[in-house]
Amino acid sequence: MLLNTTFRAFRHRDYLIYWLGLFLGHTGTLVQTTAQTWLIFQLTHSTFYLGLEGLCLGLPRVLFSAFGGAVVDRTDRKTIFVLTQSAFVLMALFLGVMHHFELIQVWHLLMVSACTGFLVSFEQPVRQSILHHLVPREDLPNAVTLYQMVFNGSMLFGPSIGGLLIPIIDTKGCFFLSTIGNLLVLVTIFLIHISPTETKAEKTSITRDMVEGLKLAWNTPIFLALLTVLAVVSFCTKPYTQFMPVFAQTILHVGAPGLGMLLMAPGAGAILGGLTLASVRNFPKPARLLLVLASGFGVSISLFATSRSFPLSLVFLFIAGGFQTTFLSSVATLLQFHTSEQNRGRIMSMFGLINRGLGPMGSFPFGLIATWIGAPWTVAICGMLTISLVGYVVNYRTALRNAKAVGEA
Repeated sequence: MLLNTTFRAFRHRDYLIYWLGLFLGHTGTLVQTTAQTWLIFQLTHSTFYLGLEGLCLGLPRVLFSAFGGAVVDRTDRKTIFVLTQSAFVLMALFLGVMHHFELIQVWHLLMVSACTGFLVSFEQPVRQSILHHLVPREDLPNAVTLYQMVFNGSMLFGPSIGGLLIPIIDTKGCFFLSTIGNLLVLVTIFLIHISPTETKAEKTSITRDMVEGLKLAWNTPIFLALLTVLAVVSFCTKPYTQFMPVFAQTILHVGAPGLGMLLMAPGAGAILGGLTLASVRNFPKPARLLLVLASGFGVSISLFATSRSFPLSLVFLFIAGGFQTTFLSSVATLLQFHTSEQNRGRIMSMFGLINRGLGPMGSFPFGLIATWIGAPWTVAICGMLTISLVGYVVNYRTALRNAKAVGEA
């Protein structure tokens, strides 16, 4: 029954292998991310550097995502996938080796974050654009939802494993574990069939392709509306996770194991939210759906910011994770349904630019604010901004108000 409804995309062999590889690999990546943020805070004891790491991760995404999407639409996707994943293996190994020989410095961690942001500008549109090749169109909403669960649901395991392992194998052990996870993803790439990129009859420059992708996103009302609400939520999302070491150490006083649990809670909520969305066949109208999900997320992180109880904080983060993953899955699905094969890489690169680029960049200005008013007030502001700005866009963007539900698109 579940295979025919909630997990119906798993009936397709290539998609199942692809999903399992990404889940294991991203879990290892989150172990590395947890170790990086913990190590930066231990080396500096500064929210400024936590925000700076977010800037280093996000700025390359903003600068190169449009270029990356244009490259993906005209280059063999499997080659890009292999090259970027190999680079992730080497970077995780680099951090592990440098830490093992006690040579690690903050700038090493920031450099790896910047390189990761650059490479993900190419890897993310590849991952998104091959989804519709792995499943038939009627299973695409389910495939996109389960795909989003990889990156939100693996937070259930990655951060908790990282938080529990830091006292045992130190942060360097976490870096080596991430190396293994990225190797697993690399193996699965060779086990699935990835269709070659269709070549254009008319050859154009990559600069022109990049500009056309940006124009398409800006001039198509439904794309602009969807990417705008995504920008609001993404910009206000990252700070609450980026400042988690502050909540763990100085507010809730739960240490590294508690940090893992705090980062785990949104992942648990993401799994529940993702499974719920994956089971849905009849979707509400996009405007109503996105407003409810964004409001639920904003209220949840605001309540988390005001909590001084560790169990209550976990509950609020659990709820926030559920709303967040369903929101991202809904936006990604709507973008997939409204774009064409020729533009898919560029449009999905805009999704990655905003979700994984603009989000980390939000950590820097909010990090500066946190140095003045504290992390709790800053996170509460993020929650209220989410609700008010998404409400404004939903009410004043006609294309979003009139958009059909996914099943009707």
